[in-house]
Amino acid sequence: MGRDYHTIRLRRRPWWAWLLAALWLLLMVAGVQTAVASGCESEYRAAAVSWVLVAALLLVGGVAWWQAGRAA
Repeated sequence: MGRDYHTIRLRRRPWWAWLLAALWLLLMVAGVQTAVASGCESEYRAAAVSWVLVAALLLVGGVAWWQAGRAA
C-alpha cells in the first residue's frame, strides 16, 4: 500500500547563488525607488521604463531561483 515515512531532502545553495540573490535584491530596490521617485516628479516615461525593468527583474529572478531549486 503506502509507506509510513517520507524523506525530505534539503540542498544548500552555493555561496555565489546567495551573492547573486543579494545583487538582484539591490537592483529591485533601486528600480522601485527610481520608479516611485520618477512618478512623484511627473517623469511618467521614466517611471514606466523603471516599472517595466522591475517587472522583468522580478520575472527573471523568480524563474532563476525556482530553476536552481529544481536542478540537481
